[in-house]
Amino acid sequence: MNTVDQVLGRIDSLIPHPMKSERVPLNQCIHRILREPIQATEDHPPFHRSSIDGYLTHPNQTPGKVRLLPARLSGKAAPTLPSLGTVLRIYTGSSLPSGAALIMQEDTRVLPDQEIELLRKPSPSLIRPQGSHARKGDTLLSSPSLLNPGSLALLASLGITKPKVSRLPRVAHLVTGAELVDPSTAPQTGEIRDSNSIMIHSLLLSYPANPIWHGRVGDDRQGFAQSLTEALRHKADLVLLSGGSSVGDQDHTGSVLEELGFRILIRQVAVRPGKPLILAQKGETLAFGLPGNPLSHFVCFHLFVRRALDRWANQPERPILQAELIPGAELKNDPRETWWPCRLANRTSTFTASPIPWRDSSDLSCLAQANGLLRIPAGQEARSPVEVLPTIS
Repeated sequence: MNTVDQVLGRIDSLIPHPMKSERVPLNQCIHRILREPIQATEDHPPFHRSSIDGYLTHPNQTPGKVRLLPARLSGKAAPTLPSLGTVLRIYTGSSLPSGAALIMQEDTRVLPDQEIELLRKPSPSLIRPQGSHARKGDTLLSSPSLLNPGSLALLASLGITKPKVSRLPRVAHLVTGAELVDPSTAPQTGEIRDSNSIMIHSLLLSYPANPIWHGRVGDDRQGFAQSLTEALRHKADLVLLSGGSSVGDQDHTGSVLEELGFRILIRQVAVRPGKPLILAQKGETLAFGLPGNPLSHFVCFHLFVRRALDRWANQPERPILQAELIPGAELKNDPRETWWPCRLANRTSTFTASPIPWRDSSDLSCLAQANGLLRIPAGQEARSPVEVLPTIS
């Protein structure tokens, strides 16, 4: 059997280049990978700007009574600097002249006859100077980088409404098993609710991927082949097949993939859970035959499917964290490398890993709490420090 590292190396070799780039609207860019550096096209702020609601004054103005000039609304050009003895009502974001000072309205007292009293000396520190955030030509976002809500807001402030980003991998998902019924259905004897469909869909939506097709089919070989053919019509970059990857009479993934022109590259991995993993290729399309048990599904997605998505997105290899194993943790070793669901926590300067009990690879109860996978080397006992791969929350 192939080791985990050998499978990861094979995936890397199959995806030597990231997805091509495209320009898309900002509202479609969340979790996309930016493929061009972003530089400031102007100073930010582009003008001296008020940080408060208050009053604009001469820099040499002293506390005391002053005459109040008409208010100046935001969104207008900078006013003339008031002369000594006068102040101008100003609002947050207002454009200001050079060499000004401000005083907060809380530090003033309104008097009759368009006068106010300044209770303290005005200060220039309440002004956000032109270029104090960034200067024209400064690099504000490097490439490649993952776009989040904050970076999208930054792009909007720069007037960049269609940035160059990586195309999302198109993913088709087919879940198999005659025993599976929709989660909204009451299972009859021998049936179980399908949990893998929503798991994969949620993982893909939490990631830069485009789930373009989904289907569910029983264990009939002809029906499986027809459904897989339908999935391939959608020109997927990645096909995920849930179940049917083992060697039983009703496990058709490998043979049907070959029948449809795929080359099988991996048939088993020395990993627990997740041994019956299939990796296949046809042209530029990759297919993963994922073991049907949900915990195996979860582990194989984070170890192998994410690696393919990362390569397409031009993302660096996911870091493995070092963590201290909590005292008294009971972990079984195995001849295969084990990736054990755990709860990863940050305790001041170090991470801790709390293994979550699981009975077998069909046990879903641990996944609601897990935010990491703890690595136990083949044939060894887990000892601190342990390696942990953070999972998608």
